[in-house]
Amino acid sequence: MALDIKSEENKSSLTYTIQNIVAKGSLKVEANLDLKHLSTRLENSDYNSDRFPGLFMRFKHPKCVIIIFSNGKLVLTGLKSFKYLDLIIERIVLKLEEIIEIKIDRNSVKYEVVNIVVTADLYKEVNLDLAAITLENVIYEPEVFPGLVYKVTNPVKSVFLIFSTGKIVFTGIRNKDIIESALISLGRLLKKEDLFLSK
Repeated sequence: MALDIKSEENKSSLTYTIQNIVAKGSLKVEANLDLKHLSTRLENSDYNSDRFPGLFMRFKHPKCVIIIFSNGKLVLTGLKSFKYLDLIIERIVLKLEEIIEIKIDRNSVKYEVVNIVVTADLYKEVNLDLAAITLENVIYEPEVFPGLVYKVTNPVKSVFLIFSTGKIVFTGIRNKDIIESALISLGRLLKKEDLFLSK
């Protein structure tokens, strides 16, 4: 998705892609789920209580992973589009109903997005050395990690990983509606502080 329409003289733009949506939720179950039993009946599932208390279930279309806990709590990760969230929850409910033979009230299945990971490209190189001394709340240790970590609290608490190539990873947000405005604000800040390298 392109942001910020540019003039003919300046054809550079900003694009972004949602890479991962993490959501948590819960099923109302009267008794704890038998995860060992479920793992023998669910395709593409993995459960090892010695390593982790949850059962991992993988879907291929759309590609994602659901972690199911015995108390009915769920964690869903790996989706790249919000339009599939309800579909995945519906699939989980149907599969569980087939195996445990009890009706699960779909309206009782609540979930919330707890993190969105976005990648973006400014199409301009960034002077990270100068950014490290110009911007507040940054961590830049190029010998350890090639990107600059920029923590922001406005409009929401979140983190940008900024690379010298102009590529960005934006994480820590829960609301997709702020993605565009936050990325545009970052681009304007970098321009205002003269942190872009001219080509």
